[in-house]
Amino acid sequence: MFILIVSWSLTWDIVVSDSIIHIGAIFDESAKKDDEVFRLAVADLNLNNEILETEKITISVEFVDGNNPFQAVQEGRVSE
Repeated sequence: MFILIVSWSLTWDIVVSDSIIHIGAIFDESAKKDDEVFRLAVADLNLNNEILETEKITISVEFVDGNNPFQAVQEGRVSE
């Protein structure tokens, strides 16, 4: 199970606009490898100035019991 929550924050500067894109992910407790891949992908994106010139991605990761979909919904609401 994987749920992705994205929020976008924009701050203006006189010359350059910087954006922070916050991504929240909820993984099944057994998906530790998926968490690692997710973190590496975000790190790679943050290092690539051709894709993200002035933006930076930040993340939040939560793990839930895959047999309890209600917990995933609750975690998603707490992250908002």
